Amino acid sequence: MADAERPPWLPLGSLLVREGLITLEQLELALLDQEHARRRLGEILVDLGWVTSRDIAWALSQQYEMDFVDLAQGKIDEELARLLPAELARRYQALPVRLLPGGVLLMAIADPTDVGACDELRAAMPAPIRLAVADWIELQRAIAEIHGPRLPRA
Repeated sequence: MADAERPPWLPLGSLLVREGLITLEQLELALLDQEHARRRLGEILVDLGWVTSRDIAWALSQQYEMDFVDLAQGKIDEELARLLPAELARRYQALPVRLLPGGVLLMAIADPTDVGACDELRAAMPAPIRLAVADWIELQRAIAEIHGPRLPRA
């Protein structure tokens, strides 16, 4: 898409308002809460019950011009998913989900803003990866199913 055709980048809150997922008043209240709570806006909005974690993941995919992968609807290739060690999957909230044409692995991630994590994930995999944003709740569930529950530290 040519730069003239591309819509301007929007902060997450503005994108959610534009898409009708929250009101401007809800955004303002959540931003005030964010100043005090020092948490991410998406987490606050989900905790308040105004959006779902899936809504936030979809909005992040739009904001960063990435694919969205719905782990609740799609089948995960468990053999491919195990290529990423459990420690890295949990640390970076990421999981390879399927093979794309050309031998590229589709990697579901919760946080597309963590550039360092994305670089480490690329280095850890035996094939090129294509990142896609996924609902962090569904991603945690999938990681637990693939790698087992996180064990408490001794």
